Amino acid sequence: MAQASSTGAVAHGRVRPAPARWSPEGQRLIRRARERLLSAGPGAAAVSAVSAASAEVTSAITASSPVATATEELVRPEIAASWRRSLLSGVDPGRMPTGPADPDRSGTPRLLRAAEPVLDRLVAQLAGTTTAVVLADAQAWILWRGAGRAALFAGLDAISASPGCCLGEERVGTNGLGTVVEERRPTLIVGGEHYQDAMQDFTCVGVPVLDPLSRRLEGVLDLTCASRDTNELLLPLLTEAVREIEVRLREQATVHERALFEEFVARSRRRRSVAVASLNEEFLFTNSAAAQLFEPADHALLWDWARGAVASGREITGRLTLTRDVVVDARCAPVDGGGPWPAGVVVTMVPADGRATAGSGSGPGSTWAQLQRRAGRLAELGGPLLLHGEPGVGKTRLARWLHERAGDGPCTVVDCRADRPADLPAALADPHATVVLRRAEELDADGALTALVGAAEARVVLTATRPDGRPGGLLDQAGAALAVPPLRDRAADLSALVEELLGELAPADGPRPRCTAQALTALRAHPWPGNVRELRRVLAGATVAAMHFDIAVRHLPEGYRAGPPTRPLARMESTERDAIVAALEKAGGNKDRAAADLGISRATIYRKIRRFGIA
Repeated sequence: MAQASSTGAVAHGRVRPAPARWSPEGQRLIRRARERLLSAGPGAAAVSAVSAASAEVTSAITASSPVATATEELVRPEIAASWRRSLLSGVDPGRMPTGPADPDRSGTPRLLRAAEPVLDRLVAQLAGTTTAVVLADAQAWILWRGAGRAALFAGLDAISASPGCCLGEERVGTNGLGTVVEERRPTLIVGGEHYQDAMQDFTCVGVPVLDPLSRRLEGVLDLTCASRDTNELLLPLLTEAVREIEVRLREQATVHERALFEEFVARSRRRRSVAVASLNEEFLFTNSAAAQLFEPADHALLWDWARGAVASGREITGRLTLTRDVVVDARCAPVDGGGPWPAGVVVTMVPADGRATAGSGSGPGSTWAQLQRRAGRLAELGGPLLLHGEPGVGKTRLARWLHERAGDGPCTVVDCRADRPADLPAALADPHATVVLRRAEELDADGALTALVGAAEARVVLTATRPDGRPGGLLDQAGAALAVPPLRDRAADLSALVEELLGELAPADGPRPRCTAQALTALRAHPWPGNVRELRRVLAGATVAAMHFDIAVRHLPEGYRAGPPTRPLARMESTERDAIVAALEKAGGNKDRAAADLGISRATIYRKIRRFGIA
């Protein structure tokens, strides 16, 4: 391959002019645009502020600059979007890129096997040029690199573009690996379009490598050269190389993958109007009818249900409630994998009449839906209703649902540990109101409040961590009690609860993020000692990390990314785990004190924390 040049590409004997943004003047104006964008500053208002700045700067530059006479935008929308994500991630544009490093990270053997001969050919083609080839995995961890000239490696090392390093956009800003992972499409980033100053001497073009069957992102192939050597031929050269890698991936597909895909194609052709999905724990294929019903979270939900067919080797049927409260009648059959174990299952689905119960849960048979029905019946008996359970299980959420079910009047929530609001007597006297008294067990005997609650016209709901309180306290006023189980005992509720919490966390005028199937599987594997409150906190952080786009495993906090356990805990193990969690909570997280309270050694509690996956 000839040395690249920024003068443009040759087409039919003519030199096509390079885009204006590649010129020195265009690059200077792009850098100025980035500075204007950065002036919006970090924080919750950054997205709207940066969007306004981007439009203003692009308009001003296009109107005033002699190089911007073409119809192209100097600051392309995908670059402005990447800058916004980088800003919100807290990336410092003035620092040297320092993503996380893991020298022992080996990557996916399947991807490396498919890419190896293609990479060797590319490096041979680029011999003598200042162009490097970089292969990264689906999280932007660099697995391999080669270059036309070995001297280029020193410059790449300076920006952490070396094997074992991660160039995720949330770590180092706009670049040819991390931005492609976020955008899932070919992306060319020239000089000043990089977010970090240290990368602005380079041009990077990245193309996603997709699994040819599942269309899942497998990795990113990137060409990097000096920005002065930018050439339009980089993208078609790289696109052709990625196409070869994807062909090789298809040829390497396992027997199970091929069996799933072939069964999916056969069923879809026979029943075009019926929703068809073929899946196992890792792969999911859907036709257009199924795609209209599915959310990413439904992969894990459907696989959990389908395990019965895999275990028995027989067809099963059932009624399921998907994440969007769509109720379907499903028929599931195992797919022969040519060995002792099925390759997975094929599921056909027809929407059923009726919708799932609204609120924090799943369908009519979920634990939360059963709690709602029982709470509703108990509330109709009259008198204060006591909801008790561990901190954070959703007692106040259930109380608010009872209020919304009644459909009228205000709802007043009072923390019994705080000062009593002056309007509490009026709220308790309102027959259309609901009054929720939280942490009611912590209130000492109070004759005046007890009398008010006893004579209340409002619906009164008491919440407590235990059903028994201080003698003469508020809990004595409860006419009925209902235990709210911890989230770890409500696994069937998790998918819909995640969906609801993400809806609450989404901005009123913005898109609602979703959890990918892999992220939901990781969340389902967590024991949630902090219950719904902990789940909400994790989702809030993940939403920010994902920039309000779909949440992948990489957006979850470190302690929540583990896969499912190899086996479910036995009853005795579950009891032991609960005791350790309770002791840790009582000791404020101090492991030595918790071990002493439990009568076990320090080494034992550390071993059991690792064994039971206690965060």
